Amino acid sequence: MIKLLVFSLVFLHTLPSFSQETEEAMKVNIGKYDSLLDSRYSLFPHKGTYLMPFVYNNLTHEGIYSEYKKVEENDGRLYKNTEAEFQISFLIPIYRRIAKTNWDLVFAYTHHSWWQVYNSSWSRPFRETNYNPELFMRKVDPNLRKFLSFDLIALDLGYAHQSNGQIQVLSRSWDRLFARGFFQSKWISFGVTGWYRLPEKRDQDDNRDIYNYMGLGELELIKSVGPHSFKAKMPLLSHHMGLDLKYTYPWRDQLRWFLSYQSGYGQSLIEYNRPTQRIGVGITLEDLFDNR
Repeated sequence: MIKLLVFSLVFLHTLPSFSQETEEAMKVNIGKYDSLLDSRYSLFPHKGTYLMPFVYNNLTHEGIYSEYKKVEENDGRLYKNTEAEFQISFLIPIYRRIAKTNWDLVFAYTHHSWWQVYNSSWSRPFRETNYNPELFMRKVDPNLRKFLSFDLIALDLGYAHQSNGQIQVLSRSWDRLFARGFFQSKWISFGVTGWYRLPEKRDQDDNRDIYNYMGLGELELIKSVGPHSFKAKMPLLSHHMGLDLKYTYPWRDQLRWFLSYQSGYGQSLIEYNRPTQRIGVGITLEDLFDNR
């Protein structure tokens, strides 16, 4: 895992740098994004929206769902290696220019599901769904203020809840306060998030050790080379490493081909403390950092 992480960082670093035209295009996109937020009741991209109809997981954990098998007569595997995965993520501006500043109040929601669509013996169930609403203040500056050698694109401060909506032994949830920043240089863009978990009563905490696997935040690196887009996401200050690699390429209109590879811990709430190794293909919507 460490070797793969080092390779990913070196690979992204050695890709060709942003051209001056790309940097100027990014400034234009940020300005358009900021002006579009004035449109009320509109949905905007957040953490990525995609569909992968085919995902292969080399490390399945059937034992997680053993409680289901105590009440069902089905002897087939509930957790097959091949499944579908999709995510829908958007944000809505609630209040613009708080106290006549550049801060906006924003609501965001991310819906991430893992679907055993090829598992006919169990009626093709949704194996796991993670629900992630957020309420935060965002500051976007089209002038790209400098932070060290990077341009600070946006800054978020707020609250996030994440749960899987399950009961008893399958339940997972946590609440966090977070700070998130988006930065760019001439050769790479990145987002960094730090969070503080709000404490729960010990007898109500389904995942007391989640910090060990999800860390105290996360880092996402973004690199565009011509029409190609590369992303790498990993936890910060975790005891157990997880790595999420993504590659996209234009298909048509605002859609892109999508290739995803995930390895390690923290890839979903139900398996936050178990290693996974997944590869999937599909399509995704374009976002601000994709070079068009």
